Amino acid sequence: MATPLADVRRAALRHESGTPLIAFHDLSKRYELPHGRVVLDGVSGRIEPGEFLIVVGRSGSGKSTLLNLLGGLDRPSSGHVSVDGRSLGALSDRELTLLRRRRIGFIFQAYNLISTLTVSENLLLPLELNGLAVGNTVAKWLERVGLTGMEEAYPDQLSGGEQQRVAVARALVHEPDLILADEPTGNLDLHHATRVVALLDELCRSSGKTLVMATHSREVAGKADRMLTIREGRLEEVRE
Repeated sequence: MATPLADVRRAALRHESGTPLIAFHDLSKRYELPHGRVVLDGVSGRIEPGEFLIVVGRSGSGKSTLLNLLGGLDRPSSGHVSVDGRSLGALSDRELTLLRRRRIGFIFQAYNLISTLTVSENLLLPLELNGLAVGNTVAKWLERVGLTGMEEAYPDQLSGGEQQRVAVARALVHEPDLILADEPTGNLDLHHATRVVALLDELCRSSGKTLVMATHSREVAGKADRMLTIREGRLEEVRE
């Protein structure tokens, strides 16, 4: 868990940046159906540039909902989220799409690779959508995640651990500032889960990216700067 060194690092990040990468205030999300359930109830917080934050909680506690709100995939019932001081609620649909495309990388539990595209083509997609030069970028990222030689394979030809490493590379290939990882180890055994978390930690720290990971498992929290837990719609910081 967070150490005094991590506390010093976060304080330095806060001092250098001034504005957090993400700030959210009085954030709530209610679903009217089937039973008018409140998933998040007035949560607030901030996430600094370069920070590795883990959000834990039981299945259905609201972890995915929080990440979807932070990434602009969903709209809150009340409250607001800002990225670099820009309120997501004030952005048009097009502006929000561009922000997600350029600034955010998403990693999902179910991988969400496009089955009809090869590994290489899955990685090319965010580069092409952002109008970025390709060069040897795909080969570089496949090497970094240990999948050199798998360029022409299709997702269904890969193991679960390999598919998740492709998903990690796809999320990072366009160099976004923020990585949102929603239960990225949920479908993996302990060995592959540990490997994916270590890979994400190394890749994000080496490039100064901000990583927010939702998980139901506290075992993966050892490398994080901070850990938050969601209980009954409220967000609490865990200090151990």
